[in-house]
Amino acid sequence: MPPRPVLILPCETRVREFDAKLLLACHAVERGWRVFVGYKRSLDFHAPQIPPGIYVGKSLTYRNARFYSIVRDLGHRLVAWDEEGLVYANRELYRLTKVGDATLGMPELLLAWGEENAAAWSAHPRFNGTEIAITGNPRSDLLRPELRGYFCAEADALREAYGDFLLINTNFSRLNHYFEQQNRQQKLLRDGGAAVTTTEDPRVGLAAHKARLFEHFQNLVPHLARKFPDLPFVIRPHPSENADLWHRIAADLDNVRVVQQGNIVAWLQAARVTVHNGCTTAVESFLLDRPAIAYRPEVSERFDFELPNSLSVQACDHDSLFAAVERAYAGSRCEFDALLTERLDYVRRHIASVDGPTACARILDALAPVAEASPSPVSSVRRAGATMQAHARRGVRQALGALPLSKQHPRYRDRIFPEVTASQAETAVARFGALLGRFEGVRVRAIAESAFELSGTG
Repeated sequence: MPPRPVLILPCETRVREFDAKLLLACHAVERGWRVFVGYKRSLDFHAPQIPPGIYVGKSLTYRNARFYSIVRDLGHRLVAWDEEGLVYANRELYRLTKVGDATLGMPELLLAWGEENAAAWSAHPRFNGTEIAITGNPRSDLLRPELRGYFCAEADALREAYGDFLLINTNFSRLNHYFEQQNRQQKLLRDGGAAVTTTEDPRVGLAAHKARLFEHFQNLVPHLARKFPDLPFVIRPHPSENADLWHRIAADLDNVRVVQQGNIVAWLQAARVTVHNGCTTAVESFLLDRPAIAYRPEVSERFDFELPNSLSVQACDHDSLFAAVERAYAGSRCEFDALLTERLDYVRRHIASVDGPTACARILDALAPVAEASPSPVSSVRRAGATMQAHARRGVRQALGALPLSKQHPRYRDRIFPEVTASQAETAVARFGALLGRFEGVRVRAIAESAFELSGTG
């Protein structure tokens, strides 16, 4: 019997990616794959020990290029999607902030969220004709009716803890990062940064727009809390944000809590309504049939994130926001239900797997020819060199882990990727199985910190 094909699914942020990629891993095991899934740092450290397989990169920034070269020289096939390829201001800014010129041409297959993501890649001036499969993303599968029950227990616990709450979701990590030196948009506004040579660079304009929105949201919280003193509010900062600022704002507000944990799907299911600006959570809320309000005190055709804002009830000042909140708590859904009808085809252009075959099925269909094709041979010299580079990279990152201001420090790692045990992974697989009536033969084995091998019993 030929060996099972190997699939490697690294996850950078636990609450954003892990459950979705674990679901994809379960589907892959059913189709005869051997899958390695979990914390990216652990899997990347372990890459020389994993049998040659398909490594699915989670982004295409210039920072990925060096490790992607190591991955290929280790004998792995490189495929990639972009976890942040769904929501952006415009294609020019997406190219400048999320796509490295060299990195885009490295994978042999790109997996797109939808037609718009594929078009953004194809229009890139350095696009070299790499095959693009329009598949959707496993994160959207978790929002489909058949899997919404996966987070029900967690959503029930949130309602029990916080009541009939309004969720304020913030996404200002480039202005309010956990590490001050990572406040890249602040740096752009201060001195332009090394990559910017003119004040006309759109990255500067985007940073200024986000900075104004950041100020508005800080100002909004006390006004909203005092307007509705009997309503509970929960601020959920982005996982990379410094929550201290929001804690300071909420300190004198008895009805406001700041909570920076848990999967966003559970929070969206539990909340009465979500307030945001340009946040992916609004797209997820739309697909969950849960209302969201886009607070837009600053409006810019060039710098607003049109997709999430357009799927939300609009509020451009305090009064219109207060009115939208009152309607939400009165049970009125007229505005949001109209959006569900009017914008569904628009969403399908951005996310291929809204309905029809799941993203997991589409992705595995796209990967099958890659697995069956003969890989380009890698010499023993190249493989040995890549192994040495991987070990050296591991040593550097482990050394950086001793520095308090490093992203490799355990304090930051615990925030971005809280530990997952084998027992927790097994429980998650069982929950998927109970909802879908499958995956009984999937077995989980821990191979490193928060990283696992999934295989079948056959």
